[in-house]
Amino acid sequence: MRGVQPHVLRLLVAILAAVGLLFFFDPLGLRLASSSAIGNFYPSDNRAGGWFMSSTITHIVLFKFKASAGADRIHTISSRFLGLKEQCVTMTQQPYIRKISGGRDNSPEGLQGGLTHAFVVEFETAAERDYYVNLDPVHQSFKKDIEPFVENVTVVDFTNGAF
Repeated sequence: MRGVQPHVLRLLVAILAAVGLLFFFDPLGLRLASSSAIGNFYPSDNRAGGWFMSSTITHIVLFKFKASAGADRIHTISSRFLGLKEQCVTMTQQPYIRKISGGRDNSPEGLQGGLTHAFVVEFETAAERDYYVNLDPVHQSFKKDIEPFVENVTVVDFTNGAF
């Protein structure tokens, strides 16, 4: 870079360092590293107390179905819930739910309080969870469709390691 002033070089180095920090630490939650060719720098071990805390949002949904719902209807609703992983998409038609699992309660503790089914939905960010809960048309339709068959719903969300 012959003929470039030293202050221009310092400015260029500072800009490159700032961009590198954004890729590595991602303080704005932009997920730049995971969507780029440089790969994902975040370790998979995100236990509490680790150097990086996962920002993954875990969304737990617990249902008590009405007795009148019947086993076939409950199975259909549960299958539809699990299918939201592929059906809930962004405006660019990309699925945004990381993972969904769920099933019928089988705990021997007897502390269910009448809740019969549990589902766990994982989102990469709180913004994705918020979109799902408040705006996603597929999820909104699902909630409306199952309303007549559900007696009680309990929802708990958390970020791993945030106490």
